[in-house]
Amino acid sequence: MLEKEIQLILSETRRMPNPYHGHPMLFFGANQFPKGFDYHWDGEKRRPSPWHPQLVFQYTLSGWGRFSKEGRNHRIDPGQAFFTMVPSKHVYELPPESPGWSFFFLTFQHPYIAERIAQALKARSGVVTLGEEHPLILKSVDLIRLAQSGLFADSHEEEAHLLDWMCCAERTLEEEERPQSKKNVWLTRVRTSVEQNLGEPPSVEELAGQYNLSRSHFTRLFKQSTGISPAIFITRLRLHHAEEKLRLSDATLHEIALDLGYADSNHFCKVFKRQYGITPGELRKQLRNS
Repeated sequence: MLEKEIQLILSETRRMPNPYHGHPMLFFGANQFPKGFDYHWDGEKRRPSPWHPQLVFQYTLSGWGRFSKEGRNHRIDPGQAFFTMVPSKHVYELPPESPGWSFFFLTFQHPYIAERIAQALKARSGVVTLGEEHPLILKSVDLIRLAQSGLFADSHEEEAHLLDWMCCAERTLEEEERPQSKKNVWLTRVRTSVEQNLGEPPSVEELAGQYNLSRSHFTRLFKQSTGISPAIFITRLRLHHAEEKLRLSDATLHEIALDLGYADSNHFCKVFKRQYGITPGELRKQLRNS
């Protein structure tokens, strides 16, 4: 599902915000390489850039590739990602034995973000395992969507989103050293409960009741395990489904709102704009005019 979502986002014509001051601080994309394709990046031989150092984050959607650092080889399977600095001693490539490799990537030119993540990567491999519902993956997809659609008002708004991503990335690297099973259980159970009934999704109180916990206790434990509150996670799930409907159907805003459990289209539009900086009607208009 995520691979299709990324393809849909990137299929739209890239829009740059106006006005926009300074150099873009984020580059992104997705690739799908077949078996035998010559894909090899040496972190010490890449073309020089005036924005060195840079941070690369690459997440596997299907197939697998290899990331090598400090004499260790890491197979990067679906649901796994790596962080690396450019320039540095590392290689990532498509090995001959791989059936192919599909992934998306983010390259950060922001010097402060590169410096902060470089510090977090010290004594760490940079390889992480993240489900599609992980906060860092959701934030990464949001960054690609906002940048591709030109929804940043200016470079300052872009920077605010990048710094938010950076904090989530630091937390992710720290948490990778801890057991992941508990975190994945929380996210999987809540996602399943919400997606089973998008028209009448459970409230945080109802989810807490499934664990015989109070709302405040459940929220605290969920946030400790995942990095975000259950309310935010639920909202993002619903809005991801809303965006799909806007792209792939002719349903009215009222119909989409009711399908996703919102009282009316006004409430739905307010929540959507708060998350994406644009109303669903404006987004649909952009899509049809592109």
